[in-house]
Amino acid sequence: MFTRKPKVKAEAATEAEPGTTTEGEAPAESTPAAKKPRRKFRPRTPRPVGQDPVGEPSQNMLFVANLGFGIDDAGLSALFTEAGINVVSARIVRRRYGRPRKSKGYGFVDVGDEAEQKKAIEALQGKDVGGRTIAVKVAVNTPAEDTQDEATPAEATPADTTPADTTATPAA
Repeated sequence: MFTRKPKVKAEAATEAEPGTTTEGEAPAESTPAAKKPRRKFRPRTPRPVGQDPVGEPSQNMLFVANLGFGIDDAGLSALFTEAGINVVSARIVRRRYGRPRKSKGYGFVDVGDEAEQKKAIEALQGKDVGGRTIAVKVAVNTPAEDTQDEATPAEATPADTTPADTTATPAA
C-alpha cells in the first residue's frame, strides 16, 4: 500500500533547543506550522429593548431590517432602484461562520444624501418583500469604544498641567 515519508525537518526542530537553529534552517517559531495568535473577540454589550442606539444619525446610510435570508447585495440594491431611489452601495450583513455565510436578515444601503434617505423611507417603510414586512430607518454611526487603558494615561498626566491650566474661567 502507501507509506509516508518521515518528516525530517519537524524531527530536527523538536530535537534542537527552542530558539536555536540548525544549519540552513529557519528558527522553529517561523515554521509554517506555527499558528498566529487569534485576536480576542469581545462582543458588544446588548442594548435594552426599545432603546434607540447611541450615536450620530448617518447623513447617507439606511438600515434595512427584517429582510428574507435569501436576499443578497444585488437584490437589496434592486429593491431600492425599483422604487426610484439612487443607490450608491448596498450590503447585507452575514454571519462570520459557515459555508456559505448566511444572511442575518438586515443590511445597509448608501443612498447618497438626506433627500434620498427621506424619499426611500417614505417609499419602502413597511413594504412587503418576500412575505416579510421590511423596516427602513436612518442608520446610526456608533462611536468607537475607547478602552479605559488608553484614555487614562492621556487624561491623568500631572506633569503636563501648569498653574494657568488649573484656573477655571466662568462659563458664559
